[in-house]
Amino acid sequence: MYSTPLAAVGIIDDFTGMGKDLKTLLTVVVLGIIYVGSIGATWAATRSMLKAFVAAVGGAIVMGVIASQTVLSNKTAEELKKDHTVGQGAAVVRVIAAPEPIVFTASTAGRVHPGRDA
Repeated sequence: MYSTPLAAVGIIDDFTGMGKDLKTLLTVVVLGIIYVGSIGATWAATRSMLKAFVAAVGGAIVMGVIASQTVLSNKTAEELKKDHTVGQGAAVVRVIAAPEPIVFTASTAGRVHPGRDA
C-alpha cells in the first residue's frame, strides 16, 4: 500500500551529494582562506618572517589533521570494535595495604632563640 517512490530516493541521493560538496567547499575554500589570512595577519602584526613561518607550519598541521579526519575516524572505530581480551589470561588484581603516611615534625632541639630561651 505504501511504496517508496523512486523520486524520493533520487532526492535523498542529491542531498547527500550536496552535503559532501558543501563539506569539501568548507574544508578547501573557507579553511584555506582562514589559513592564508592568519599567516598574513601574523606577519602584519609582527613584521616577523619567523613568526609568520611558525603560523604557516601550525596552520599546515591543523589543515593536515582536518584533511585526514576520515582516516583517523575509521582507525578509531576499528580500534574500538576490536576484542582486546583475546589471548590474554585472567586478570589478577592484588590488593595491598597502603603504607603509613610520613609525618614531618619541626623540632627546635639544640637551637637558641634569643629572647625566648633567656
